[in-house]
Amino acid sequence: ILPGSEKGVRVDSRVLEERLQKAVSEGHRHIEIIAQGQHGLGGRLWRAGNEPVYLRILGTSGQRVGAMGFPGTRIDVVGPASDDVGWLNSGAHIIVRGNATNGTANAMAQGKIFIAGEIGARGMTMTKHNPRFDPPELWVLGGAGDSFAEFMAGGVAVICGHRAQRPDNVLGYRPCIGMVGGKIFFRGPQQGFSEQDARLTVPDDDEWDRLVSGLRDFLDGIDRTNLFTELTVHICRDHHRPR
Repeated sequence: ILPGSEKGVRVDSRVLEERLQKAVSEGHRHIEIIAQGQHGLGGRLWRAGNEPVYLRILGTSGQRVGAMGFPGTRIDVVGPASDDVGWLNSGAHIIVRGNATNGTANAMAQGKIFIAGEIGARGMTMTKHNPRFDPPELWVLGGAGDSFAEFMAGGVAVICGHRAQRPDNVLGYRPCIGMVGGKIFFRGPQQGFSEQDARLTVPDDDEWDRLVSGLRDFLDGIDRTNLFTELTVHICRDHHRPR
């Protein structure tokens, strides 16, 4: 357990990062941080090698949780998170049990990010996908903020639209500007996107099966499996009936 304050004084982000890296170097693989707004928690834990590291963040997490995260790192933020969750993520699995603010999954290349609430502006921007690895994934239970998927160049984003703050526009305003790659699946209405950069289609059977499989993992990860039936009502293109 790494406290974010000592004798009522907040520990500097740099110092807490050094202590986290030291704990991993000494062989600790289950670590809990009681954060006080420190930045960059959970990133660059390469010293664990191929061994998984489980990081649980309580308190108030600062910006860039899981920034430059490595494969094998699993981060569980017990509450909301600040800007740039998973910035430059290279393989970490990040769960946020609340809302996340701006820049979620910015420039992510690998890994998964599960958000149990909403995300702010410019989520899933400038992502990329190396075909030698699985594509990066962002799953959001609610809706997305403005300028979503700006300059997105790879990966998969799923916006479930469950109790979205803007139920009439789950993708926010001005989504997909400059988008050149990747896929976005969304549930609920949207009020336009950059048609010069993206096109709207209906998921085929293979995509639907992948969505259902991924949704099971997502809902299990955020402890909301009770929503599975509600979120998997699917209208067939040919028969116009729930499947």
